[in-house]
Amino acid sequence: MHTNDKPLGPVSRGGAVQTPAAVRALGWTSFLTDLSSEAIYPLLPGFVKGLGGTSVEIGLIDGVANAVAAVVRLPSGAVSDAVGRRPLVLIGYGLSAVIRPLMGIVTSPFGALVVRAADRFGKGIRSAPRDALVADLVPPEARGAAFGHIRAMDHAGAAIGPLVAMLFLLVFPGQERRLFLFALLPGLATLAVIWRFVHDPPRRMPVAAATAISTGLNRSQALLLVCVAVWALGAASEQFLLLRAAEIGMPAAFLPLVWFGMSAAKSGAAARAGRLADAVSPRLTLAAGWIAFAAAYAGLACTTNMAAVLALLGLVGVAYGIAEPAERAVVAALAADGRHGGAFGWYALVQGLMALPAGLLAGWLWDRGPHGPALSFAVTAGLALAACGLLAGVMPRR
Repeated sequence: MHTNDKPLGPVSRGGAVQTPAAVRALGWTSFLTDLSSEAIYPLLPGFVKGLGGTSVEIGLIDGVANAVAAVVRLPSGAVSDAVGRRPLVLIGYGLSAVIRPLMGIVTSPFGALVVRAADRFGKGIRSAPRDALVADLVPPEARGAAFGHIRAMDHAGAAIGPLVAMLFLLVFPGQERRLFLFALLPGLATLAVIWRFVHDPPRRMPVAAATAISTGLNRSQALLLVCVAVWALGAASEQFLLLRAAEIGMPAAFLPLVWFGMSAAKSGAAARAGRLADAVSPRLTLAAGWIAFAAAYAGLACTTNMAAVLALLGLVGVAYGIAEPAERAVVAALAADGRHGGAFGWYALVQGLMALPAGLLAGWLWDRGPHGPALSFAVTAGLALAACGLLAGVMPRR
């Protein structure tokens, strides 16, 4: 237990701000969880097809799972304001760790739906409390670096997971079920890390969950949610990016490497952009990320050259890496003390709920004829710029 009066936070050593041990541990939980999840996720469409599922059922599985995660994030974040962050973080990661490997024993598309939805339910439970815990543990001037560290570790796991799956299936071809069952191992490691290294700060004023939901938003927070909603409406599934790469001639065998490259770009950018948000401004860093996002999608709307497309996909990854820690730093800056859980719950809820209309909009535009993909990317770029313009009205406290 920590007996000092200050929350666990970074300490200065030689002028440099050090990331707290609990935040580093949360980074490893994100790494292990995404490694496990992304080793399974790219294989699910083919796996469900093998169970007799249709394309509609595949889309339904992903849509329902994301909707479940989105809806549960707000109450989970608000409850964490009242009872503490760590219990819900542990429950959320624990549920996913136990449920995810059960994909290895399902025998029908409905079973795959249940497992996937339960896995995402665990994600919904843990996401807002985890981000709120980071905000509790770290002073405002170092939150960008802390969120950047966690996002970098998250994307590093997402980059390595598909490669692990590829290597496993090269050695054990056709053994997807065995791979799914092995997902239990990183899940158990995640729980061990949380149990040993992650704790709530010793002094934190609890806030009733109902209060965090009903009165936890001020004008700047509400405007930020509008900005996030506009941006998220354009940020459709990255499967469309892989689809574009395939349409212009990228062999299917190399698509996992494209995914790896994008995830690596996200990880590297997030690690550096978080510190930039602390040094300059979370809002300006977020605007830079969204502008880079708009530039990348505008470029994708204008070219079908393979080298240019691959470079622009890398820029998309960089843009995500810049924006994600800055978004969270702005959310934390605008939230009242003790209400970070509710604030992150609202943020995650809006992002999650926009995923379905974003996918429908991108798919509808994509099918508008030979210029459909270019139109889809152009609309995404426009929405990112619109969100950036609205961001001028959001004034986070430093």
